Amino acid sequence: MSRQDVFVVIPCLNEAESIRATIREIRLVVPKAIIAVVDNGSTDKTVEIAVSENVTVWHEPLKGKGYAVRHGFVRIPDSCDVVFITDGDDTHSIAPLEEALRLVRENGYDMVVGRRVPEAVVDPNRSESFRFGHNVGNTLLTRTFRTLFPVQINDTLSGWRLISRGFAMSFTGGDSGFEIETELNAHAFLLKCPVAEVAVPYRGRGEESFSKLNTFRDGFRILRKNLKLFRSERPYIAFAITALPWAIVSALLLLRSLVDYFDTGLVPHFPSLVASVGSFLMAALLWVTGMILERVRISREAFARYIYSTSFTR
Repeated sequence: MSRQDVFVVIPCLNEAESIRATIREIRLVVPKAIIAVVDNGSTDKTVEIAVSENVTVWHEPLKGKGYAVRHGFVRIPDSCDVVFITDGDDTHSIAPLEEALRLVRENGYDMVVGRRVPEAVVDPNRSESFRFGHNVGNTLLTRTFRTLFPVQINDTLSGWRLISRGFAMSFTGGDSGFEIETELNAHAFLLKCPVAEVAVPYRGRGEESFSKLNTFRDGFRILRKNLKLFRSERPYIAFAITALPWAIVSALLLLRSLVDYFDTGLVPHFPSLVASVGSFLMAALLWVTGMILERVRISREAFARYIYSTSFTR
């Protein structure tokens, strides 16, 4: 089966002021793209405007951007070989999509991330493109992710992404909100997929458009998701790090008991010896748990690779 179409997933929540402009800009770059707006419970005219633009509209009742993206992933048309994800707020330029398509179709990349850069021409009718809190949070969370996962992405929270069909169909996450980008990054690590970046001009929202991202609440959720993914995708290292303090405490307590024993032939600090054994057992249990979960991770990776490889022939 020949697949040459682009499937566009636009997760939306109350984007009536910008959804039309987003759809039309996509069609200027990729006229034949199959566009699906996944409404996440809008109370304004987002759905009506999307319908008037002759795009597919689906409804995702579970609140969260991740759920909306997942809704689109499980409905990829058979004619599509790539999936483009972008927000419906008309803040990301669509122009670099042509370069991203070339990177996926010709150069073999499985995910191309739009690295956001301020647009050269500032529109006075739009808000500031990079709010201070969001900019600081994005920097900190990007550094956190790159510390936990060796994936070379400089803008880990960018919502502008082009991914291959196999990558999308093998993705099993999405039970989240703004953590979806972190999940996609971790999936790239799991499959060891080649990832590239393209510079995407980023502009502020329109006067009547409002961000749904809460800097502190959602930032904490993303940080927590980073740690959870580190535990599930790199369990051996995660549990080895957790076991290390227990092993050090065990060694120090044992050393204290041994020094007294060699000096006097007695063990005056017997509770220290008991605590040393207990700490050693805790360290050993954590280490063994990491080994077991590592085998589970390998099984998940094998299954994901199977789905990835077969998705191109279905």
